[in-house]
Amino acid sequence: HPQQTMSAIMNKILPILVVALFSLVLVFESKAKEITIPINLEYELLDALLVQSSFTDPNQTAQLLYEADGCLELRLSEPHFSGGANVVNLVSKIFIHLGTPLGENCLMPYQWNGSIEISQVPQLNSSNWDLTFQTVDTKLFSADGQEIDSLDVVFKRLLPVVNEHMREFAIKLDSPVEDLRTFILPMFTPEARSEAEQLLNSIRPGAITANETTLMVNVHADAVEVAATEADEGVETLSEEQMENFLDLWETWDSLLVFLITMLSEQPLSPSEKQQLIDLLLDTRYQFVSQINDPTIQKDFVRDQFLNGWELLSGIFKNQMLRRPPEKGLGYLSFITAVDALMVLDELGPAFGIEVSRNGLVRLAKILGGESIELHYSPDINKALQQLFQAYPEQQEPSPESEQPPATDPDTSAGYMLKIIESLFFPSAYASNRPSFSEIKSWQAPKNNFEDYLNRIRDLLEFSATSLVIRRQLPANLSDIYRTIIPAIAWQESCFKQFVVKDAKLTYLLSYNNSSVGIMQVNERVWRGIYDTQRLRWDIRYNASAGCEIADLYLQKYALGKYGSEILSQTDTLAQLVYAMYNGGPSQYDKFLKRSKTKKLYDSDRLFAQKHEWVKNESWENVGKCF
Repeated sequence: HPQQTMSAIMNKILPILVVALFSLVLVFESKAKEITIPINLEYELLDALLVQSSFTDPNQTAQLLYEADGCLELRLSEPHFSGGANVVNLVSKIFIHLGTPLGENCLMPYQWNGSIEISQVPQLNSSNWDLTFQTVDTKLFSADGQEIDSLDVVFKRLLPVVNEHMREFAIKLDSPVEDLRTFILPMFTPEARSEAEQLLNSIRPGAITANETTLMVNVHADAVEVAATEADEGVETLSEEQMENFLDLWETWDSLLVFLITMLSEQPLSPSEKQQLIDLLLDTRYQFVSQINDPTIQKDFVRDQFLNGWELLSGIFKNQMLRRPPEKGLGYLSFITAVDALMVLDELGPAFGIEVSRNGLVRLAKILGGESIELHYSPDINKALQQLFQAYPEQQEPSPESEQPPATDPDTSAGYMLKIIESLFFPSAYASNRPSFSEIKSWQAPKNNFEDYLNRIRDLLEFSATSLVIRRQLPANLSDIYRTIIPAIAWQESCFKQFVVKDAKLTYLLSYNNSSVGIMQVNERVWRGIYDTQRLRWDIRYNASAGCEIADLYLQKYALGKYGSEILSQTDTLAQLVYAMYNGGPSQYDKFLKRSKTKKLYDSDRLFAQKHEWVKNESWENVGKCF
């Protein structure tokens, strides 16, 4: 019979379909991993949000009742959250004044001061992500801190008013969650876009826990493993296009880092926080510069720098979040949550397809600064960075050459031609009103008879070093060492040259990797935003002053700051340590001391030590070896 036949067929197929469906579920579950992303709400932030929304009366109070010129008054003040065992407690001072209004009088007034403790269970609405608080217990305490065991009729009538007011307090977490979605998506590789969308669609509220310092709202999601691809054998060499993309990504990351440091600098920072930011920026940039010309650089280089940088930045950002207005604090919360999510996903390993992208970094900046924020890798001076590094080379007195009138009257034909030559062959120097062509040419190193040139260079370096000694008030025992370090660095880095002739044109001295310039070989990428790039190139005095400030940073903040004053007795080691950091960044502090201890110095260490010895002994005749 046809119906019996169809029924028999379905009876055979149905178990197969069930098994297949169950198998698909098992496959998904085997590839999917539930992750937990925490949204951490410190109680200080909750205090600020509560004051902003519910304690809006003068002096951050909540006037719940005020009638008959204060004859009837109920007021809360100084709210403070605490927590533990998954319950949050709100403690607030409470003032009660009750009487019987009669005309302009208040008969039989009753006044009481104390505090109220409201125990609440936090709840998260899964549809709109509103975090609310349900009162489960209320306690009253007298002014001397004694709990009131039995409540009289007055308290029983007023407590519902207090609880109703507190029931209206809610924190909207939809913005942090949405920012989380928009940030995560660009961080997945194009091959993992489907898996990324599955993860974002699976975001859902999780458990809420409370400890002594933080209320933690957990967000759950299902991370689906990306299909495995065949691993490349050997070291991959980046193509020219891939290298350009890598440079663009790193420059975006560096621009984001500057943006974050600038934001953090808007509020007071502790000395240790300032030093941490200096360490991070220098280490990040020196590490990049050391590999900038390596075509085998790993594609995860920027990702690793970003994640390592966040380990340091997260603590500072959380401190700053609590110092900001509540509405900005929530913006910081979105930012912190987004990066914490990336950290969680990164721990899952490469099988989940996470990478740091330019769009993701830009999105991260917009979470903090708004949609108008753009990350531009610009050589322009950043005042926040200059203040952080205390970099002010422009405070030097103007040079005698710059005060002299031009050798040729610009109104004459000869002067006009000179201006044309300057604009053609020195466009950057001419356009930005840098030293004149004649001054630049006056610092061209001669091929022979360089004694006069060397004497001028030594005077210039001595002036720059002395200026810094006076400005920074270096003590005598330190300034003596410092004055030998500066010319030794210039000797090692450039053989006292700011300018060279290249392709029959006079130009600034540029390092082999096209990143460091001038007599002190100041690295333009490392010190971007801190020093004026064009002046580093074309103004020898500015370059010398910048190099002096950098050497002083490594001398005082690192060598003395980390090692202690006992290193002052080891003048040669101190000088070599400062140069090692000048050449390779703060990470060279430990590395050089290890090399020095094991007698496995680099060639650059030994060459600098030799030049430092020549400076101390005034063996200037050896300069001819590099001229």
